[in-house]
Amino acid sequence: MIKPSRLFWKLFLAFWLATTLTFLVGLLLLTVSHELDGNPQLDALYGTEEKLLTTYGADAGRQLLTVLQQDETRGVGLYDKTGALIAGIAIEVAVYQREIVTADGQSVLLRASFFPGGPQRQADDGPSHFTPIFVGTVMSALFSAYLAYYLVWPLVHLRQAMRDVARGHFETRVKPMMGNRRDEIVDLSEDCDRMARQLKVMVESQQRLLHDISHELRSPLTRMQAAIGLLHQEPGRQEMLARVERESERIDTLIEELLTLARVQGRPESIESECVDLIELLASITEDAQFEAHIKGCAVSLTASQGFVSQVSGELIYRCFENVIRNAVRYTRPGSVVQVRADTGEAQLMVSITDAGPGVETVRLQSMFLPFERGLDDASAGFGLGLAIAQRAVQMHGGTISACNEASGGLTVVIVLPRNG
Repeated sequence: MIKPSRLFWKLFLAFWLATTLTFLVGLLLLTVSHELDGNPQLDALYGTEEKLLTTYGADAGRQLLTVLQQDETRGVGLYDKTGALIAGIAIEVAVYQREIVTADGQSVLLRASFFPGGPQRQADDGPSHFTPIFVGTVMSALFSAYLAYYLVWPLVHLRQAMRDVARGHFETRVKPMMGNRRDEIVDLSEDCDRMARQLKVMVESQQRLLHDISHELRSPLTRMQAAIGLLHQEPGRQEMLARVERESERIDTLIEELLTLARVQGRPESIESECVDLIELLASITEDAQFEAHIKGCAVSLTASQGFVSQVSGELIYRCFENVIRNAVRYTRPGSVVQVRADTGEAQLMVSITDAGPGVETVRLQSMFLPFERGLDDASAGFGLGLAIAQRAVQMHGGTISACNEASGGLTVVIVLPRNG
Protein backbone atom coordinates (compact mmCIF):
# COMPACT_ATOMS: atom_id res chain seq x y z
CA MET A 1 0.00 0.00 0.00
CA ILE A 2 1.40 3.42 -1.02
CA LYS A 3 1.75 5.85 1.90
CA PRO A 4 0.06 9.24 1.22
CA SER A 5 2.72 11.82 0.49
CA ARG A 6 3.00 15.49 1.39
CA LEU A 7 1.93 16.55 -2.08
CA PHE A 8 -1.09 14.22 -1.85
CA TRP A 9 -2.23 15.85 1.39
CA LYS A 10 -1.81 19.33 -0.08
CA LEU A 11 -3.96 18.46 -3.07
CA PHE A 12 -6.52 16.63 -0.93
CA LEU A 13 -6.89 19.49 1.56
CA ALA A 14 -7.13 22.08 -1.21
CA PHE A 15 -9.86 20.24 -3.09
CA TRP A 16 -11.65 19.40 0.16
CA LEU A 17 -11.55 23.06 1.23
CA ALA A 18 -12.93 24.20 -2.13
CA THR A 19 -15.77 21.65 -2.00
CA THR A 20 -16.60 22.48 1.62
CA LEU A 21 -16.68 26.23 1.02
CA THR A 22 -18.86 25.73 -2.04
CA PHE A 23 -21.31 23.65 -0.02
CA LEU A 24 -21.40 26.07 2.91
CA VAL A 25 -21.91 29.15 0.72
CA GLY A 26 -24.62 27.39 -1.25
CA LEU A 27 -26.32 26.25 1.95
CA LEU A 28 -26.17 29.79 3.34
CA LEU A 29 -27.76 31.26 0.21
CA LEU A 30 -30.49 28.63 0.19
CA THR A 31 -31.21 29.32 3.86
CA VAL A 32 -31.48 33.08 3.30
CA SER A 33 -33.65 32.49 0.25
CA HIS A 34 -35.94 30.21 2.23
CA GLU A 35 -36.29 32.79 5.02
CA LEU A 36 -37.15 35.53 2.53
CA ASP A 37 -39.65 33.31 0.78
CA GLY A 38 -41.76 32.99 4.00
CA ASN A 39 -43.74 29.81 4.59
CA PRO A 40 -46.38 27.92 2.59
CA GLN A 41 -49.33 29.08 4.77
CA LEU A 42 -48.59 32.78 4.29
CA ASP A 43 -47.93 32.17 0.59
CA ALA A 44 -51.39 30.54 0.33
CA LEU A 45 -53.03 33.43 2.27
CA TYR A 46 -51.43 36.04 0.01
CA GLY A 47 -52.44 34.16 -3.13
CA THR A 48 -56.06 33.72 -1.92
CA GLU A 49 -56.34 37.40 -0.97
CA GLU A 50 -55.02 38.48 -4.34
CA LYS A 51 -57.47 36.21 -6.16
CA LEU A 52 -60.47 37.44 -4.13
CA LEU A 53 -59.58 41.07 -4.86
CA THR A 54 -59.26 40.57 -8.60
CA THR A 55 -62.30 38.27 -8.87
CA TYR A 56 -64.91 39.48 -6.31
CA GLY A 57 -63.75 42.92 -5.27
CA ALA A 58 -62.37 44.79 -2.23
CA ASP A 59 -65.18 43.72 0.15
CA ALA A 60 -64.39 40.01 -0.37
CA GLY A 61 -60.72 40.62 0.31
CA ARG A 62 -61.50 42.68 3.43
CA GLN A 63 -63.86 40.00 4.78
CA LEU A 64 -61.13 37.28 4.43
CA LEU A 65 -58.57 39.25 6.44
CA THR A 66 -61.25 40.28 9.00
CA VAL A 67 -62.60 36.75 9.57
CA LEU A 68 -59.15 35.24 10.16
CA GLN A 69 -57.48 35.71 13.52
CA GLN A 70 -54.66 38.21 13.80
CA ASP A 71 -51.92 35.57 14.14
CA GLU A 72 -53.21 33.92 10.96
CA THR A 73 -52.96 37.16 9.03
CA ARG A 74 -49.54 38.25 10.26
CA GLY A 75 -47.39 39.59 7.50
CA VAL A 76 -50.33 40.57 5.14
CA GLY A 77 -52.10 43.94 5.09
CA LEU A 78 -54.65 45.57 2.75
CA TYR A 79 -54.42 49.35 2.23
CA ASP A 80 -56.33 51.88 0.18
CA LYS A 81 -54.64 54.14 -2.30
CA THR A 82 -54.09 56.81 0.40
CA GLY A 83 -52.13 54.35 2.54
CA ALA A 84 -54.83 53.71 5.19
CA LEU A 85 -55.14 50.16 6.54
CA ILE A 86 -58.34 48.45 5.36
CA ALA A 87 -57.86 44.93 6.77
CA GLY A 88 -55.14 42.61 8.11
CA ILE A 89 -52.27 43.93 10.21
CA ALA A 90 -50.20 47.04 9.79
CA ILE A 91 -46.96 46.41 7.90
CA GLU A 92 -44.34 48.84 9.17
CA VAL A 93 -41.63 47.67 6.74
CA ALA A 94 -43.08 46.16 3.60
CA VAL A 95 -40.76 43.64 1.97
CA TYR A 96 -43.16 43.27 -0.91
CA GLN A 97 -46.19 45.25 -2.06
CA ARG A 98 -48.37 45.28 -5.15
CA GLU A 99 -51.01 47.66 -6.43
CA ILE A 100 -54.14 45.75 -7.46
CA VAL A 101 -57.23 46.98 -9.33
CA THR A 102 -60.14 45.03 -7.80
CA ALA A 103 -63.14 43.58 -9.65
CA ASP A 104 -65.31 46.56 -8.58
CA GLY A 105 -62.74 49.05 -9.96
CA GLN A 106 -61.06 50.15 -6.72
CA SER A 107 -57.26 50.61 -6.51
CA VAL A 108 -55.74 49.01 -3.38
CA LEU A 109 -52.28 48.08 -2.08
CA LEU A 110 -51.56 44.55 -0.90
CA ARG A 111 -48.48 44.54 1.33
CA ALA A 112 -46.47 41.64 2.79
CA SER A 113 -43.52 41.36 5.18
CA PHE A 114 -42.08 38.48 3.07
CA PHE A 115 -41.53 37.56 -0.54
CA PRO A 116 -44.57 35.65 -1.71
CA GLY A 117 -43.97 32.24 -3.29
CA GLY A 118 -44.07 31.54 -6.99
CA PRO A 119 -41.33 30.82 -9.56
CA GLN A 120 -41.65 34.13 -11.33
CA ARG A 121 -41.56 36.24 -8.15
CA GLN A 122 -38.59 34.29 -6.78
CA ALA A 123 -36.74 34.93 -10.00
CA ASP A 124 -37.56 38.64 -9.80
CA ASP A 125 -37.30 39.31 -6.09
CA GLY A 126 -35.07 36.66 -4.45
CA PRO A 127 -31.85 34.73 -5.04
CA SER A 128 -31.90 32.12 -7.81
CA HIS A 129 -31.44 28.42 -7.08
CA PHE A 130 -28.63 28.54 -9.67
CA THR A 131 -26.65 31.00 -7.54
CA PRO A 132 -24.89 28.28 -5.45
CA ILE A 133 -23.86 26.54 -8.67
CA PHE A 134 -22.45 29.77 -10.05
CA VAL A 135 -20.60 30.56 -6.82
CA GLY A 136 -19.23 27.02 -6.64
CA THR A 137 -18.01 27.20 -10.23
CA VAL A 138 -16.20 30.48 -9.64
CA MET A 139 -14.60 29.30 -6.40
CA SER A 140 -13.52 25.98 -7.92
CA ALA A 141 -11.98 27.87 -10.85
CA LEU A 142 -10.00 30.09 -8.48
CA PHE A 143 -8.70 27.16 -6.45
CA SER A 144 -7.89 25.21 -9.61
CA ALA A 145 -5.95 28.17 -11.01
CA TYR A 146 -3.96 28.42 -7.81
CA LEU A 147 -3.22 24.69 -7.76
CA ALA A 148 -2.23 24.73 -11.43
CA TYR A 149 0.21 27.58 -10.80
CA TYR A 150 1.52 25.91 -7.64
CA LEU A 151 2.30 22.69 -9.51
CA VAL A 152 3.36 24.01 -12.90
CA TRP A 153 5.86 26.75 -12.11
CA PRO A 154 8.44 24.45 -10.41
CA LEU A 155 8.08 21.97 -13.26
CA VAL A 156 8.84 24.77 -15.73
CA HIS A 157 12.05 25.54 -13.83
CA LEU A 158 12.86 21.84 -13.70
CA ARG A 159 12.38 21.49 -17.46
CA GLN A 160 14.60 24.47 -18.19
CA ALA A 161 17.29 23.11 -15.87
CA MET A 162 17.22 19.72 -17.61
CA ARG A 163 17.65 21.49 -20.95
CA ASP A 164 20.69 23.31 -19.58
CA VAL A 165 22.16 20.05 -18.30
CA ALA A 166 21.55 18.44 -21.70
CA ARG A 167 23.58 21.27 -23.26
CA GLY A 168 26.49 20.45 -20.95
CA HIS A 169 25.92 23.07 -18.23
CA PHE A 170 26.39 20.65 -15.34
CA GLU A 171 26.65 23.44 -12.76
CA THR A 172 22.90 24.11 -13.13
CA ARG A 173 20.95 23.64 -9.87
CA VAL A 174 17.16 23.49 -9.45
CA LYS A 175 16.57 23.36 -5.69
CA PRO A 176 17.51 27.04 -5.01
CA MET A 177 14.64 28.01 -7.35
CA MET A 178 12.08 26.10 -5.23
CA GLY A 179 12.13 28.53 -2.32
CA ASN A 180 10.66 27.15 0.93
CA ARG A 181 8.61 24.34 -0.64
CA ARG A 182 8.66 20.96 1.11
CA ASP A 183 7.15 18.26 -1.09
CA GLU A 184 8.01 15.60 -3.67
CA ILE A 185 8.76 18.21 -6.34
CA VAL A 186 11.58 19.53 -4.15
CA ASP A 187 12.79 15.96 -3.67
CA LEU A 188 12.76 15.55 -7.45
CA SER A 189 14.77 18.76 -7.85
CA GLU A 190 17.34 17.44 -5.35
CA ASP A 191 17.61 14.22 -7.37
CA CYS A 192 18.09 16.25 -10.55
CA ASP A 193 20.82 18.33 -8.89
CA ARG A 194 22.46 15.11 -7.71
CA MET A 195 22.25 13.72 -11.24
CA ALA A 196 23.88 16.89 -12.65
CA ARG A 197 26.73 16.59 -10.15
CA GLN A 198 27.20 12.91 -10.98
CA LEU A 199 27.18 13.63 -14.71
CA LYS A 200 29.83 16.28 -14.18
CA VAL A 201 31.99 13.81 -12.25
CA MET A 202 31.51 11.13 -14.92
CA VAL A 203 32.40 13.48 -17.78
CA GLU A 204 35.48 14.71 -15.93
CA SER A 205 36.43 11.10 -15.14
CA GLN A 206 36.06 10.15 -18.80
CA GLN A 207 38.25 13.02 -19.89
CA ARG A 208 40.83 12.12 -17.28
CA LEU A 209 40.65 8.45 -18.27
CA LEU A 210 41.25 9.27 -21.94
CA HIS A 211 44.16 11.48 -20.96
CA ASP A 212 45.67 8.75 -18.75
CA ILE A 213 45.19 6.07 -21.41
CA SER A 214 46.91 8.19 -24.05
CA HIS A 215 49.75 8.88 -21.60
CA GLU A 216 50.15 5.21 -20.62
CA LEU A 217 50.17 4.11 -24.27
CA ARG A 218 52.51 6.87 -25.39
CA SER A 219 55.32 5.89 -23.00
CA PRO A 220 55.85 2.27 -24.18
CA LEU A 221 55.26 3.24 -27.80
CA THR A 222 57.94 5.93 -27.51
CA ARG A 223 60.38 3.41 -26.07
CA MET A 224 59.51 0.90 -28.77
CA GLN A 225 60.10 3.48 -31.49
CA ALA A 226 63.45 4.40 -29.93
CA ALA A 227 64.46 0.71 -29.80
CA ILE A 228 63.40 0.17 -33.42
CA GLY A 229 65.42 3.25 -34.45
CA LEU A 230 68.51 1.86 -32.73
CA LEU A 231 67.96 -1.47 -34.47
CA HIS A 232 67.95 0.28 -37.83
CA GLN A 233 71.23 1.96 -36.96
CA GLU A 234 72.85 -1.11 -35.36
CA PRO A 235 71.09 -4.32 -36.48
CA GLY A 236 73.32 -6.42 -34.26
CA ARG A 237 71.96 -5.07 -30.96
CA GLN A 238 69.68 -7.95 -29.98
CA GLU A 239 68.87 -6.45 -26.57
CA MET A 240 66.70 -3.94 -28.39
CA LEU A 241 64.48 -6.78 -29.56
CA ALA A 242 63.96 -7.84 -25.95
CA ARG A 243 63.07 -4.22 -25.12
CA VAL A 244 60.50 -4.12 -27.93
CA GLU A 245 59.06 -7.41 -26.72
CA ARG A 246 58.72 -6.13 -23.13
CA GLU A 247 57.01 -2.94 -24.22
CA SER A 248 54.59 -4.81 -26.50
CA GLU A 249 53.67 -7.12 -23.60
CA ARG A 250 53.16 -4.06 -21.42
CA ILE A 251 50.79 -2.57 -24.00
CA ASP A 252 48.96 -5.90 -24.29
CA THR A 253 48.52 -6.07 -20.51
CA LEU A 254 47.24 -2.49 -20.42
CA ILE A 255 44.72 -3.17 -23.17
CA GLU A 256 43.52 -6.32 -21.40
CA GLU A 257 42.96 -4.45 -18.12
CA LEU A 258 41.20 -1.61 -19.94
CA LEU A 259 38.87 -4.11 -21.62
CA THR A 260 38.12 -5.69 -18.23
CA LEU A 261 37.42 -2.29 -16.72
CA ALA A 262 35.14 -1.42 -19.66
CA ARG A 263 33.21 -4.66 -19.18
CA VAL A 264 32.42 -4.03 -15.52
CA GLN A 265 31.60 -0.37 -16.18
CA GLY A 266 29.67 -0.69 -19.42
CA ARG A 267 27.35 -3.72 -19.40
CA PRO A 268 27.77 -5.68 -16.14
CA GLU A 269 24.53 -7.59 -16.84
CA SER A 270 26.22 -9.26 -19.83
CA ILE A 271 28.77 -10.97 -17.54
CA GLU A 272 27.84 -14.56 -16.81
CA SER A 273 27.73 -15.80 -13.22
CA GLU A 274 28.11 -19.21 -11.62
CA CYS A 275 28.03 -20.85 -8.23
CA VAL A 276 31.49 -20.43 -6.70
CA ASP A 277 32.87 -21.28 -3.27
CA LEU A 278 34.64 -18.03 -2.47
CA ILE A 279 36.69 -19.59 0.34
CA GLU A 280 38.17 -22.12 -2.09
CA LEU A 281 38.82 -19.27 -4.52
CA LEU A 282 40.67 -17.36 -1.81
CA ALA A 283 42.73 -20.42 -0.91
CA SER A 284 43.81 -20.85 -4.54
CA ILE A 285 44.79 -17.17 -4.86
CA THR A 286 46.65 -17.25 -1.54
CA GLU A 287 48.61 -20.29 -2.64
CA ASP A 288 49.69 -18.59 -5.86
CA ALA A 289 50.56 -15.35 -4.00
CA GLN A 290 52.67 -17.35 -1.54
CA PHE A 291 55.11 -18.17 -4.34
CA GLU A 292 55.60 -14.47 -5.18
CA ALA A 293 55.84 -13.60 -1.47
CA HIS A 294 58.53 -16.30 -0.94
CA ILE A 295 60.76 -14.62 -3.54
CA LYS A 296 60.43 -11.33 -1.63
CA GLY A 297 61.06 -13.01 1.71
CA CYS A 298 57.59 -12.65 3.20
CA ALA A 299 54.53 -14.86 3.57
CA VAL A 300 50.75 -14.91 2.99
CA SER A 301 48.43 -16.38 5.64
CA LEU A 302 44.74 -17.28 5.13
CA THR A 303 42.35 -17.62 8.06
CA ALA A 304 38.89 -18.92 7.11
CA SER A 305 36.24 -21.21 8.56
CA GLN A 306 33.42 -22.78 6.56
CA GLY A 307 32.80 -22.39 2.85
CA PHE A 308 30.74 -19.60 1.31
CA VAL A 309 28.97 -20.45 -1.95
CA SER A 310 27.50 -17.58 -3.97
CA GLN A 311 26.31 -16.86 -7.50
CA VAL A 312 29.08 -14.61 -8.87
CA SER A 313 31.31 -14.04 -11.85
CA GLY A 314 34.24 -16.26 -10.90
CA GLU A 315 36.64 -14.47 -13.25
CA LEU A 316 35.92 -10.97 -11.90
CA ILE A 317 35.94 -11.98 -8.23
CA TYR A 318 39.21 -13.84 -8.85
CA ARG A 319 40.69 -10.68 -10.39
CA CYS A 320 39.39 -8.65 -7.45
CA PHE A 321 40.95 -10.82 -4.72
CA GLU A 322 44.16 -11.35 -6.71
CA ASN A 323 44.73 -7.64 -7.35
CA VAL A 324 44.26 -6.71 -3.68
CA ILE A 325 46.41 -9.57 -2.34
CA ARG A 326 49.21 -8.99 -4.88
CA ASN A 327 49.22 -5.28 -3.95
CA ALA A 328 49.58 -6.26 -0.30
CA VAL A 329 52.51 -8.58 -1.14
CA ARG A 330 54.16 -5.84 -3.21
CA TYR A 331 54.10 -3.23 -0.43
CA THR A 332 54.54 -5.33 2.74
CA ARG A 333 57.94 -5.34 4.47
CA PRO A 334 60.33 -8.25 3.85
CA GLY A 335 59.98 -10.84 6.57
CA SER A 336 56.39 -9.83 7.36
CA VAL A 337 53.13 -11.74 6.83
CA VAL A 338 50.17 -10.61 4.75
CA GLN A 339 47.07 -11.56 6.77
CA VAL A 340 44.00 -12.67 4.74
CA ARG A 341 40.97 -13.26 6.97
CA ALA A 342 37.56 -14.45 5.75
CA ASP A 343 34.56 -14.14 8.11
CA THR A 344 31.48 -15.93 6.81
CA GLY A 345 27.95 -15.12 7.87
CA GLU A 346 24.49 -16.25 6.88
CA ALA A 347 24.02 -13.45 4.36
CA GLN A 348 27.50 -12.08 3.57
CA LEU A 349 31.23 -12.72 3.41
CA MET A 350 33.76 -10.22 4.77
CA VAL A 351 37.36 -10.54 3.60
CA SER A 352 40.11 -8.37 5.11
CA ILE A 353 43.64 -8.21 3.65
CA THR A 354 46.24 -6.58 5.93
CA ASP A 355 49.86 -5.89 4.99
CA ALA A 356 52.83 -4.51 6.96
CA GLY A 357 53.78 -1.82 4.49
CA PRO A 358 53.99 1.96 4.78
CA GLY A 359 50.24 2.44 4.36
CA VAL A 360 48.54 5.09 2.22
CA GLU A 361 48.12 8.83 2.67
CA THR A 362 44.77 9.57 4.31
CA VAL A 363 43.66 11.75 1.40
CA ARG A 364 44.19 8.79 -0.99
CA LEU A 365 42.13 6.20 0.90
CA GLN A 366 39.19 6.93 -1.39
CA SER A 367 40.92 8.01 -4.61
CA MET A 368 43.18 4.91 -4.65
CA PHE A 369 40.27 3.01 -6.24
CA LEU A 370 40.12 5.38 -9.24
CA PRO A 371 41.59 4.29 -12.60
CA PHE A 372 45.31 5.10 -13.09
CA GLU A 373 45.60 6.27 -9.49
CA ARG A 374 49.09 5.55 -8.18
CA GLY A 375 51.29 6.89 -5.42
CA LEU A 376 54.17 9.28 -5.99
CA ASP A 377 56.72 6.45 -5.88
CA ASP A 378 54.65 3.96 -7.90
CA ALA A 379 55.10 5.32 -11.42
CA SER A 380 56.63 2.05 -12.65
CA ALA A 381 54.42 -0.32 -10.64
CA GLY A 382 51.53 -1.40 -12.87
CA PHE A 383 48.98 0.92 -14.41
CA GLY A 384 46.79 1.79 -11.42
CA LEU A 385 43.86 -0.26 -12.78
CA GLY A 386 43.90 -3.23 -10.40
CA LEU A 387 42.04 -1.61 -7.51
CA ALA A 388 39.66 0.15 -9.91
CA ILE A 389 38.72 -3.21 -11.42
CA ALA A 390 38.37 -4.69 -7.92
CA GLN A 391 35.99 -1.91 -6.85
CA ARG A 392 33.79 -2.21 -9.97
CA ALA A 393 33.67 -6.01 -9.62
CA VAL A 394 32.59 -5.79 -5.96
CA GLN A 395 29.99 -3.09 -6.65
CA MET A 396 28.60 -5.11 -9.57
CA HIS A 397 27.88 -7.95 -7.11
CA GLY A 398 26.20 -5.60 -4.60
CA GLY A 399 29.16 -5.45 -2.22
CA THR A 400 31.52 -2.82 -0.84
CA ILE A 401 35.28 -2.32 -0.70
CA SER A 402 37.15 0.11 1.56
CA ALA A 403 40.63 0.75 2.90
CA CYS A 404 42.05 2.05 6.17
CA ASN A 405 45.48 2.48 7.72
CA GLU A 406 46.46 0.38 10.71
CA ALA A 407 47.67 2.12 13.87
CA SER A 408 50.75 -0.13 13.99
CA GLY A 409 51.53 0.46 10.31
CA GLY A 410 50.26 -1.14 7.15
CA LEU A 411 47.04 -1.03 5.19
CA THR A 412 43.85 -3.07 5.51
CA VAL A 413 41.45 -3.53 2.60
CA VAL A 414 38.00 -4.85 3.55
CA ILE A 415 35.76 -6.50 0.93
CA VAL A 416 32.14 -7.35 1.80
CA LEU A 417 30.15 -9.54 -0.61
CA PRO A 418 26.49 -10.57 -0.11
CA ARG A 419 25.31 -14.12 -0.73
CA ASN A 420 23.61 -14.25 -4.14
CA GLY A 421 21.58 -17.06 -5.62
